[in-house]
Amino acid sequence: MSRAWTFFLLDQVFVYVLLVAGAVSTEVVYLAYKGDAAITWGGACGSLAKFCHKATATLAITFAVVICYAVLSLVSSYRLFSRYDAPIGYTNKGIDMSAVFRT
Repeated sequence: MSRAWTFFLLDQVFVYVLLVAGAVSTEVVYLAYKGDAAITWGGACGSLAKFCHKATATLAITFAVVICYAVLSLVSSYRLFSRYDAPIGYTNKGIDMSAVFRT
């Protein structure tokens, strides 16, 4: 059971790390295209067009990988939670919604 939890937690960590990397690279590509007027930094894509094209392609690949890892994480969580029962001592103390909405 600890091995299944390890895979589940590592899948979660990798998805979030890749998502952060995608967000940071999105900001870098945006600054390369548009610049930042507040600090008088112009866009760099006029002189570094090859860099901008490669950075944009890398950004697309990064978000494709994020989607793949998110699917992998969903599969991992499904396998983990369908294979093992709830811990001992767990009781469902849910509210009967039909009694709540009866008038």
